[in-house]
Amino acid sequence: MFATGLAPSQQTFDVQWKPETKVIDAAAVSGAYKGTAPDGSLIFDSSATSIAALTPGTVVVFSGLALRKVTGVSTSGSEIHVATGPAALDQAIASGHIAWKLPVDFSKVAFSVPAGFHRVDPPQTFAERLFAEPADAAESGLDVDGKFKDWDVTLKLTPENGNLTMDLDASKDVAGGKIDVHGTGELDSLTNGVDITIGDGSTTRIDFDNGNLKGNLDMKWSVGFDRVSGDEEAKLNEEDVENLPFALTFPFVVGPLPFELRIKTGFAFAPTFTAKTTVAQGEYKISFGGDAGIDQSGAGDPQTSPMTGDGSITTYGGTLALAPLGLSTTLELPEVELSLGAPEALEEVVGEASAGAYVALLTQVNFIATGALSIAQCERRELNIIGVAGIRAGLLGFEMKPHRKQYTINSYSEVEPPNITLCQPKKGSSE
Repeated sequence: MFATGLAPSQQTFDVQWKPETKVIDAAAVSGAYKGTAPDGSLIFDSSATSIAALTPGTVVVFSGLALRKVTGVSTSGSEIHVATGPAALDQAIASGHIAWKLPVDFSKVAFSVPAGFHRVDPPQTFAERLFAEPADAAESGLDVDGKFKDWDVTLKLTPENGNLTMDLDASKDVAGGKIDVHGTGELDSLTNGVDITIGDGSTTRIDFDNGNLKGNLDMKWSVGFDRVSGDEEAKLNEEDVENLPFALTFPFVVGPLPFELRIKTGFAFAPTFTAKTTVAQGEYKISFGGDAGIDQSGAGDPQTSPMTGDGSITTYGGTLALAPLGLSTTLELPEVELSLGAPEALEEVVGEASAGAYVALLTQVNFIATGALSIAQCERRELNIIGVAGIRAGLLGFEMKPHRKQYTINSYSEVEPPNITLCQPKKGSSE
């Protein structure tokens, strides 16, 4: 994490460390760090005497690399292996104020490719990725494909003029046919602003703001099969969305502490197919913008800075189904997440990347059709644009109470033909 193409335009780092906290300066860390072992321990050159002197139970700041709690130290030849566990800001800091403004330029991103996925461009080694010049990232972008559970997924992310174009496709074989979900769009450059206050050994405030987060998204889905499939209930909740194992990672350093801003994506699909020989499809467009964020102080309810958004249902009709058909598709694009930084291999071992503050935009579409055997044939298509903001308990504050808020940005519904009551939402129903 020692080098990055991003740096805060403004920053404040005014803290009082706890007496037991050890801070290893950046020169010692960068000169001695050799990577991570398969068991997740950090490897340093044995010449780093300040690191060799660490003892279990110590909370240590490896400047520019990680904030960790030492669980063991051993020497093997010319190497020191430091076994560690996670540590939170308020486990290392007694009191203080940390803040920054970080302009996000997508041409200076570090791309993270998970195991099991193939990158079209030649993959970079850890060292090449860590110390790459910004231009290297801009030229490579991210173009990968692979398996996510039972879905075939391709994802292409391309920086253009500081913004980011996105193309996600997920498909799987089902019931003698195929389901396909496709999203394309643009995410414009933004400015991440964070203000963290720590007092009496506890994180008392996290203000996470993403100024002028805006963009657009086109979403399409299609299904075609010749056997009965699916679940009884097609309506999805936000919690059903699973993050894909991809992230755009922006590492940066404030004071000696490493942080990471990540752009993530996810989707969910729940079908209810009650007859053979079914074909259906839909297309939707949305645009969004605003200072998306969340401000949480102490144990009180958080305050959100909601996004705005508009959308349209651009297609209907063309459905072939004998019996009722229903589905719900949710695309999360993007989720913006903040966490403490750590070496990538270490994150895979200890699973820390999900801790922190986050905001997300969800595009949810719901669809029902009565089928050709119904006494009244009709379709209902819904488009829901949903915002989510939250604080997860963890690395930014061990004692900070987790919170999550979800709000509807906009909703649209169309019934075709419009005079058929069978496809109208039931009174009191959220569908």
